[in-house]
Amino acid sequence: MLNILVANMDSNPNGRYTVNNTIQPDRGMATLTIAKTVLSDDGYYVCRINDYYFGEAGSHFGKLNVHYLTGTVTISSTSNDTAIVVTCSGSVDGNPVPNIKLYKDGIIQEQSALPLTYIISSVTENDKGIYMCEVYNTAFLTNSSILELHKPTIETVENDSVEPSVAYVIAPDIQANPQEVTYVWSSDDVNDIDTNPATFTFTSSMVVGTVHNISLKATNLIGSTSKKVRITVSESSKQSEHNKDVSDSKGLVIGMFFVGVFVGAIGLYTYNTIRKKKFAEKQDTVTRKQDRKLPEKQGTENRNQDTYMEYMGDSGTDNQTYQDLQHTVQESAYENVKPGNKYN
Repeated sequence: MLNILVANMDSNPNGRYTVNNTIQPDRGMATLTIAKTVLSDDGYYVCRINDYYFGEAGSHFGKLNVHYLTGTVTISSTSNDTAIVVTCSGSVDGNPVPNIKLYKDGIIQEQSALPLTYIISSVTENDKGIYMCEVYNTAFLTNSSILELHKPTIETVENDSVEPSVAYVIAPDIQANPQEVTYVWSSDDVNDIDTNPATFTFTSSMVVGTVHNISLKATNLIGSTSKKVRITVSESSKQSEHNKDVSDSKGLVIGMFFVGVFVGAIGLYTYNTIRKKKFAEKQDTVTRKQDRKLPEKQGTENRNQDTYMEYMGDSGTDNQTYQDLQHTVQESAYENVKPGNKYN
């Protein structure tokens, strides 16, 4: 009976090979392990059986298949008036031989060997979506970048202002796939004066406050998108500054006018007040003067009316006196008795 005592290797590339022995009295087993398998490890391996007494007792060949997948895959599209062609292509190698799948929004649309061509005829908006290619074999897979089919998107200003009687250009940013886009512009009051279908150029009105409304409809095989633009005619910056200066000047004049009226009213009121006060003071002065003159005049008149009375006393002829009674208005009354001559 064959007695296997030892197993070994003739080579050990980069130290990645190891052999493990399992020895039994009547049989043995050797296991070869290859770490970090590479493509060059693919091939035939031989196992030799040796005996101490008889030397090599036999050998066995085994085939190692290294599975791999290398290369890249790309996705692209072309279109004509009615159809879109999606193509998956690339330089791909592998073991086993790789296949390719085409997905739309995660659902398989087509699968075959490379290259893959997928034709979308009678395109509708339902054909929009995310397309991707996947290359695979039993061991590996690799994906392409994505391809999105969609109707046009329009990025442009929606509201803007323009000076009177100048050229204004509307140049929207259009994104679409397929990229073949038709443009339809429309407006009620202005015309497109350029020859580029992707832009709209017009001359603004000379009337400030005029509003120009322009519409755009962009269409490709997938569908259409519309956008409206509103342009308002406004004053130029210089005219606006001039009008502002004029307005400020008018405001200043009006303000000064009202200030003048206010100040004048206050001045007139003050003048009338002072005038009335002076007039009242003058009247008061006149009255006081008149009041001072009146007693003096009355005293003179009353003095002119003084009464002198002469009478004879009852004391007899020997005691005859002369009595003078003087009375003055607003003055004290007093008697002045003077001795008189005695009469026999």
